Amino acid sequence: MKNSKNILLGAVLLTGLFAMAAPASADYDRYRRGDFRNDRREVYQDRRELTRDRAELYRDRRNGAGRAELARDRREIWQDQRELRHDRSDSRPWWHW
Repeated sequence: MKNSKNILLGAVLLTGLFAMAAPASADYDRYRRGDFRNDRREVYQDRRELTRDRAELYRDRRNGAGRAELARDRREIWQDQRELRHDRSDSRPWWHW
């Protein structure tokens, strides 16, 4: 009876250790395959797009564009900022949270 309890307790503890280590090894595999490099590339592209959209908004303001055009430019900038925030949070490894 005591021996079976010890075996059951050992199995539960071992399963818990494997369950805790699985996300860490998955992130390590993701890092080794270069997914973080792709994430960094996405962040860089989002920054470039945001810079272009801000320049377009500035140019439209300077040239006297209509309200609809300015609103569309602001929406694009807001969308770019949201994508950048999302991509930056995705590119962080689990130990940086």
